[in-house]
Amino acid sequence: MQLIYKQLRLGFLGLLMLGLLAACQSTPEKKPPFNAEQIAAMTEQGFHQTDEGWELSFTDKLLFEFDAAKLTPPSRSAVQKISAALLKVGINHMRVEGHTDNEGTQDYNIKLSLARANVVAGAMSATGIPRDNIIVKGLGMGKPVASNASKAGQAENRRVTIIVSAP
Repeated sequence: MQLIYKQLRLGFLGLLMLGLLAACQSTPEKKPPFNAEQIAAMTEQGFHQTDEGWELSFTDKLLFEFDAAKLTPPSRSAVQKISAALLKVGINHMRVEGHTDNEGTQDYNIKLSLARANVVAGAMSATGIPRDNIIVKGLGMGKPVASNASKAGQAENRRVTIIVSAP
């Protein structure tokens, strides 16, 4: 009986020591998701940090005509420039979200916004970003950046947003 008691006591002390040693270990320092060069490149291209990651809304660079999902030559050029800048600093994973104004049905606007996101993703892919690394979403008229009460506001809402988040 005494032998069993000693073994139990030694086992308990061993577990206690292991627990104390584990508590003393320091956790590795968490590496920031983006380095200074990547942050500078994103900032230079017009990205800003949000709760979801680094976001670029094309309200001033990439707007779509009413009921269209076609890139104009200047818009295609803007997408290619941004894609090249991201690739240069090793950023090649992102989410592209398409948006619409409030004209049309919700179902139609979801499809149109998805088509817009896919057009931009295709242009990014043509620049060298692997298409499998680009998630596309069609958000329809759900996240306006301007009032749909005016034609100018509606035009601002016909856009695509690119979000780069930590891998």
